[in-house]
Amino acid sequence: MNQDERIEQFRKMAKANPDDDLAHFALGQALADADRHGEAVNVLRHVVRMNDTYSRAWLLLGESEAALGDVDGAIESWQKGHQVAVRRGDLLPARELKEALAAQGVEVEEPLVTILEPEAAPADDDREPGEDEVRCVRTRRIGKRMRFDPFGDAVGAFIQANVSQESWDAWMEMSIKVINELRLDLGDAAGQRTYDEHMQAFLNLPADLFPAADDQD
Repeated sequence: MNQDERIEQFRKMAKANPDDDLAHFALGQALADADRHGEAVNVLRHVVRMNDTYSRAWLLLGESEAALGDVDGAIESWQKGHQVAVRRGDLLPARELKEALAAQGVEVEEPLVTILEPEAAPADDDREPGEDEVRCVRTRRIGKRMRFDPFGDAVGAFIQANVSQESWDAWMEMSIKVINELRLDLGDAAGQRTYDEHMQAFLNLPADLFPAADDQD
């Protein structure tokens, strides 16, 4: 599947799910990957209007703005995204956003990385997970620990150790929509890669768990 076909798949999914921020984010990411940054910026601005706590959308929006030469806009997006990521406990996006700002000579104020808004803090934020619990990387809340490794590899091991059963169940519902609406063939490398991209974004999994596209081809 070439880039244009991939973009059209995501565009159809976003059109079919106008209120689904993940579907629109996937379209924005596909446009950015194809260096169609002007279109990507429009889509990603729509994403953060729908969900201003989507830290990865702020990161990608800034990258596309920077690619278009709008460095001031990129810095503003990254600063907003960093504050969001810190409040939500999205540690990996927070680090990437901080690095993007540092590359532009912008230092992050210490309060941004230490203060949680009281209303945003989970009720169980101060306690450690129990034996059958885990603090989920997606929600930052304590949930049930999964009793199985879904894939039997490094990705599955990370999910079992860091994703709650509740979040995994939510992904199972979303994955059916992704597979059906994008008509994914999981026996095909491109189809599997698209599935992985959606799963990574939905569950907030580290990107380095997944091989780069060039390594899979």
